[in-house]
Amino acid sequence: MIARRWAWLPAAALVLVAACAQQDAAYEEAEAVAEDVMEMDYAAFEAELDGLQAAYIAGYDAGDAAALAGLFADDGMMSPPMSPALDKASIEAMYGEMFAAGATGSLEIMRESYMVKGDKAVGWGSFAVTMMGPEGEPFTTTGRYGSVMMKDADGAWKLYRHMFNYEVPPPGFGAM
Repeated sequence: MIARRWAWLPAAALVLVAACAQQDAAYEEAEAVAEDVMEMDYAAFEAELDGLQAAYIAGYDAGDAAALAGLFADDGMMSPPMSPALDKASIEAMYGEMFAAGATGSLEIMRESYMVKGDKAVGWGSFAVTMMGPEGEPFTTTGRYGSVMMKDADGAWKLYRHMFNYEVPPPGFGAM
């Protein structure tokens, strides 16, 4: 009877050993990620991200749809408000239509945070854009964005996924 009462003990010991082994593996994986993060040159990444952001602002302010689309990876996509996801060719077409309709102006991007691991990064923040409204009056709108970036084969950061929304949509321009 006593032997039967304690028959579960070897099985419990095996479960405990297995759980400890899984915990050790998880700890080792977390330690490896921490080492990657500590070895990263954040100053270099921020400089590269600043360059990507400056190129986006310059393309927008110049009304250059091709330059904006060129900042996306070949398989990059953008999800504008009230619109299906757009591939790279559609991104260029959307910006071209926007700029042709007069939606040019001055863009400001306020990066709030980012995370990076190797050749992938995610960032988010807010933006403000001042443009001319349909009646020719200046209009400023603000919004939020989120982006996933990846390094291309040449080591340049490209937008892989990008989405944004408006707090107040620009008048007369519909979905952008």
